[in-house]
Amino acid sequence: MISIESVMAEREKALEEFAASEKLIRKYRNKMPAIVPKWDASPASISFNDIHQEIVSSGLSIYNCQMGELWAGLDRPEFYESNTLWSNNIHVRSKIAGVIDAWAQGTALSPIFLVKHGSLDKGLVSDGNHRLTVARAIGASEVPLMVETAKAAWVSRAFPTAVCIHQA
Repeated sequence: MISIESVMAEREKALEEFAASEKLIRKYRNKMPAIVPKWDASPASISFNDIHQEIVSSGLSIYNCQMGELWAGLDRPEFYESNTLWSNNIHVRSKIAGVIDAWAQGTALSPIFLVKHGSLDKGLVSDGNHRLTVARAIGASEVPLMVETAKAAWVSRAFPTAVCIHQA
């Protein structure tokens, strides 16, 4: 049986987390720190993404891609422009603040995960839209990305100079 004390303790914890998140949002919304994105493009970083285990088990490839080329090869890149950084309609502000805070503290984050857009040779961001948006806002020149290895043929057409740095 669930006790009222445990429910109240969970509620208090949630309120504290919300307050901390709102504090970070205010801090970074008022003044973006001078940060450089730090990426963990190691195979171990795959486990930190929200990618279905079946896809991970089938094998993922990690590429390094220049931002300009990534932009040209994405479907609807305007969703990740710096002017959308704090937009509630597009992004979760607490996640944006979390990415900024992680990079401000020197924490490496995992690459974004792309899937192919239907019949187009364009990428859709399946995981990592907040990382990509912050990277774009701070002027990152390069972004690592992951794709499903078995379905990676489109990558060389969408991002011709992207370099595969890991294939599983």
